[in-house]
Amino acid sequence: MKKIGIMGGTFDPIHNGHIAVGRQAYGEYDLDEIWFMPSGHPPHKTDHVVTSVEDRCEMTRLAIKEEPYFRFSDFEARREGNTYTAQTLKLLRENYPDCRFFFIIGADSLYELESWYRPEEVLHMAVILVAGRKYPGAERSLESQISYLRDKYQGEIFPLHLKEMDVASVHLREMAAEGEDVSPYLPAAVWEYIQTHDLYRRRKDERAMNEQIPYFRQRLQEKLPPMRYEHSLGVSYTAMALAMRYGCDLDQAETAGLLHDCAKHYSDGEIIKKCRKHEIELTEAELKAPAVLHAKYGEWLAEHRYGVNDPEILSAIRWHTTGHAGMTVLEKIIYIADYIEPRRDNAPDLPAMRKLAFQDLDRTMYEILKGTLKYLKKKGGNVDPMTEEAYEYFKKMMESGELAGKGESTV
Repeated sequence: MKKIGIMGGTFDPIHNGHIAVGRQAYGEYDLDEIWFMPSGHPPHKTDHVVTSVEDRCEMTRLAIKEEPYFRFSDFEARREGNTYTAQTLKLLRENYPDCRFFFIIGADSLYELESWYRPEEVLHMAVILVAGRKYPGAERSLESQISYLRDKYQGEIFPLHLKEMDVASVHLREMAAEGEDVSPYLPAAVWEYIQTHDLYRRRKDERAMNEQIPYFRQRLQEKLPPMRYEHSLGVSYTAMALAMRYGCDLDQAETAGLLHDCAKHYSDGEIIKKCRKHEIELTEAELKAPAVLHAKYGEWLAEHRYGVNDPEILSAIRWHTTGHAGMTVLEKIIYIADYIEPRRDNAPDLPAMRKLAFQDLDRTMYEILKGTLKYLKKKGGNVDPMTEEAYEYFKKMMESGELAGKGESTV
């Protein structure tokens, strides 16, 4: 039987990493051909503003045209509706009974395989070849995950031994959207096609605010750990509810809520390096309490990587960890939503704060800041002066009676 490797994916865009994996699979497992098969409607990309299937297919054709054992296939692209791997493999085996299929995936997909549609059928109908190493946050090593799935599903799974390339389609889309040169990561013909058709820059520049939300969600889901992504959704939903209560702009609240933790996939050390690289001023207090810096760098990311140019949204992201004196309604909403969103469960005063938030924003700020400072001082951690300044501001308002009625709806 002919041994056929299947490289599937959105290929948005196809890059040198895809080509390298295909070459390795071909040589290491003595395959006859590698079929590059762009997906039409990937079910796992429901929040992704995917480039048109026509553009993705053409980029794939251009990328592999010089490789004698690579073949382009529109088998998935021309199918209607969501395309699931189990269904694709079933149809391939029916149409090509003389072929044995080797399905090539990344390590991240291997760890998620059990959540796929009918994973047992996937492992029954194809040999799985895995490129990459342990997926960040995974409990098992790649070798352990392979053994676990082999034993559970009685399938054939083997690793591909090649040096990992630090390149991903999502990062290339971001860079291209900013006008950066991504040609070192792409086949020359693909880079030329992207420039000629202005694919990714146009996508960002022409998207209205309400059209950006699915784009933001997709990028955050790709970057953040699952629990952090779910938290961001919770903050966004809570911020919108508070915005309706207090007459604030819903689009601003939703966007600031989604992006408030957009820098959270970086460590404190990485954020410090990136702030210095982009000449973002850091105070001594921030360096002593770097946990607050994801808000400061998040403001920069929201503007320069996500294309947000609304100063009110950017400011709400900037101040969501420390607060400050004289906060705007949107800033208070994001700060509070971050504390009370439905998935939070580690603060004893949450029920009271959730109720109070819909009665008086300023009093809620005072109570949260008071509790935060008490916790930090008891823990012995460094306290950012801005948090203390914010607390003193709201404390004086309360003592003077100015908090009464503050934060009430303006409508």
